[in-house]
Amino acid sequence: MEGQVATFLASALLVLGLGTLLSRRNLIWKLLGLNVASGGAALFLVALGHRPQARPPILGWGPGPAADPLPQALVLTAIVIHFATLALSLVYVIFLTEHRHTQDVPKLEREEGG
Repeated sequence: MEGQVATFLASALLVLGLGTLLSRRNLIWKLLGLNVASGGAALFLVALGHRPQARPPILGWGPGPAADPLPQALVLTAIVIHFATLALSLVYVIFLTEHRHTQDVPKLEREEGG
């Protein structure tokens, strides 16, 4: 049951983040939507690795199904990489805002094209 709830919440976060990414014009809002969608994807991967009644994979804890630590390790690595790229993106948005005096994506595209 917990895996189904986590999968539903992950899907909701993913849809909310992608909806924000597509519907907003401001770069900060777009980065926020991307961050929420990334969190939903990470939660989805952890939910897929959920095994009911699983114990930690430590030797000597007796028989039974053991939890697979690989999805959690991959998600932790993805979170760290996403944090670094988000920080770099925010620096770039601050640079753009100081030089172009806007965060509006269509206006930035018009200025770049013309």
